[in-house]
This record gives sequence, C-alpha cells and structure tokens, in this order.
Amino acid sequence: MANPQRLEASLGSKRHSRNASYHRGIPHRNSSPETDVPVALYVYLTYRRLAPLARRMTKGPLDSDDPLAVEAPQTHGNIDAADIPIPTTSFSPERPFAQPAAAAAPPLPGKDFTYLLRPDIYHPLPQLHLPSQFRTPDRQPPATTPITTLLAHHNFRSAATAAALRLCTPPTPPPEELFSLLYTRLACLTLINHLPFAAEESKALQDINSPFYRDEITGKNLLSWELRLLAVRLQGMGYGDGRKDVGGYYDLAREARAEVKEAVDPEEKQRWKKRLEELGLYVANALVEMGDVGAAVRHLESLRPRTGKDKILEGRLALLYINMGNVGAARQCLSDTSASDLRPLLSMADGCYEDAVEEWKALPSSDLATQNLAICLFYTGKVDETLKLLDQLVEKGRSFHALTFNLATVYELCSETSGQRKEILAERVSKGIEEKGGGERGLVDFKL
Repeated sequence: MANPQRLEASLGSKRHSRNASYHRGIPHRNSSPETDVPVALYVYLTYRRLAPLARRMTKGPLDSDDPLAVEAPQTHGNIDAADIPIPTTSFSPERPFAQPAAAAAPPLPGKDFTYLLRPDIYHPLPQLHLPSQFRTPDRQPPATTPITTLLAHHNFRSAATAAALRLCTPPTPPPEELFSLLYTRLACLTLINHLPFAAEESKALQDINSPFYRDEITGKNLLSWELRLLAVRLQGMGYGDGRKDVGGYYDLAREARAEVKEAVDPEEKQRWKKRLEELGLYVANALVEMGDVGAAVRHLESLRPRTGKDKILEGRLALLYINMGNVGAARQCLSDTSASDLRPLLSMADGCYEDAVEEWKALPSSDLATQNLAICLFYTGKVDETLKLLDQLVEKGRSFHALTFNLATVYELCSETSGQRKEILAERVSKGIEEKGGGERGLVDFKL
C-alpha cells in the first residue's frame, strides 16, 4: 500500500496541474503508476465529483411482468458507485411505456376509372348506312332488353348502345363490370363495321399494360385478355400505325410466356399456351393488314413445330401463299395435312373450276363449301344453279356479308331489275334476322 505521506506530497505537488483532470474524472496523460492515485481512491473521488443519474426501470412488450403491476423504485440522496447499474447490452432509446401492437394497414383506396365514363368518349351511332328495311321501329328490340339477350340474338347495334348508356349512367359500375361493358361496346362496333368509332373510343384506355391497370395484391391485369387483344388492334388503327399492333401483340406474348412458366395448374398452363399460339396468328394478321404479306409468311414459317405439322398453321400458310400467287408452296403446305376442306382452293387458284366443283361436292355440306361451290358453278356458266344454292342459304337464315354481296353481284350481272331484286333480298334478310336472330346488314352488304 502506498505511504500516506508520499501520497499527500504527491497530491500537493500536482494539485494545480491535474486539478482540471480530476474534476472531469479523466487521469492526466502524463501520469504514471508510481505517482498516480490508487485505483480505489480514484474511483471514489471520480464518482464524488460526478452526479450520476440512475437508470429508470422500464418494461416493454417483451417483458414477462405486467408493466402496470410494478412501480419503478424511487431513489433519494446520493448514490454510491456500487449502486449504479452497469448496462450489459448496447444502449437503446428508453421505452417508459409498453408499445401497442402495430395496427393493421388501412385498405388501399380503389382505383379511379371515372375517366372511362365520360359521355363524350362514346359516339352516337348513325343509321344512314342501314337499308330502310332495318330501320323500322317495330324491328328494334325494347330499350329494357338486357345486354346478354341482345348479344344472344346478335343485335349488336342495340347491345353497343346499351353498353355505352350503362357506362355513362349512375351508379358507377364496379371495375369488373366496367371493363366487360367496354369490351362489349368495342366488339359490337367492330361487328357492325364501325371500326373508326371503335378505334377512336379504344384510345381512352391509353396504355393497357400500365401498372395502373394491375391489381395491387395479385399483380394481375384488371383488363380481360379479350379486351386487351381487341384494344391492341383498335389502338393501332386509331393511331394509324400498324407497327403498334405488332409491338402490342409481342408485349402480350411476353406476358403469356411468363404465365406459362409460372403456372402450376395444368389447365391454366395449357390455356396460356393456347393464347401464346393465337398471338402468333394475330401478329401475322397485323402484318397482312400492313400489306407486308411476305413478312407474314416468314413469321408463320418460324412458328412451325420442330416435329410434326400443325394443321391450323399450315392452313393459314396455304391461304397466304395463294394470296401471293405461290400455288406450289400452298399445295406443299396442304399435302401432308388433313386440311382437305382447303384443297379445292388450289384448283380454283389454277383456274380448274370443273375440278373444283367436284372437290367441293365431295366435302361435307357446310355454308363455306356451298358458297364456294356456287362460285365455281358461276365460273363454269351454270348461273341458275348458282342462284339456287345462294338462295337456299338465305332461306336457312344465313346472311353473312360474303353471301349477300355475291348474290347481289349475280343479280347485277344477270338481271335488268337488279335494284328491285336487291331490295327484296334486303327485306328477306331483315325478316330472317327478326325471326332467327342475327346482326344487322349495311347498304354495302347488298350493293345498294
């Protein structure tokens, strides 16, 4: 133990030089073990000059005791060094009270689709292009007819009008119903040959692949697949850029390919594979509409499977080759497939209408085969048989554009009263539509 006299002398000689250091509780940098204060006395003097604060007792949500059941101990007077709690963990902000559990996040606000409900988006549908036989009030369905009923009876004009009316009339439809109505509107406009209106109205959707159209939870697009397919084509027409169609289809194909990889359900995986195959045909169709048939052919050739042949794909290629005048390539496409319903077209492309007549007759009866047979008979000089076959289709309630247009053409070539006969044809078709259902026909369908 150090000599008390020596200790007192040491304190007296170094009082002025180390006085500030003692008050701060820090030893002087030049101190040495021989001349320094003993450790016990140093600690005592240090804590006598410092006024230490006691660490308050706190309890948090992880403590086993109830924080409200135990009171924090109170301290009075000076606290000795031995009573000062020494923290054994890292310092952290004090928690005087137990923190409540985090409340559940509030529900996300719904997306605002009111920009699709503006009445100025949707065009009124004129009736000037309709024959007078289709404009009579007694042949129009009631205004209260449900849209599903109108679609079932092929009243596409009335369905398009009803869909726009529902979109613009309160209450606001939920998103699922809203997009279903929008698809009905655009599809019906397409079916009644109002493509300019449909293309203009589709612009209201803007970017159909925008994150705004994705569900916040699932990440799936809120727009139906059918609506997106239709919107890609219509927006390309609306902006006058066919390349926009191709790019839009490739965006959808990228998504479909990702869905195929992520799908677990075999049925869902197969559905996305089917959609991916259809997108290949959509791209080819867009290239044809752009006038680049060669690019469409090369695109379809790149889609051929590595093994075997795809009947549908080979049939599409054959039609494109015939359109280009390459009958040999078309015949090669149909040589090893079961697409026998297209082989008579090869004889027609070569001008062998007699052979084509026999080939069409050998096929099972269908609207397509009957109409093509009538055309071949016309080119062989059998006009009466042509009229008979086409009239039979009209009597059966068939009234597609190619049928009425071809029949009106035969009237013009074989009759001096073709105008009257075409008016009668329009009356027959309108009655058939009223009785059996079917879409409306315009003046161009009857060459009026």
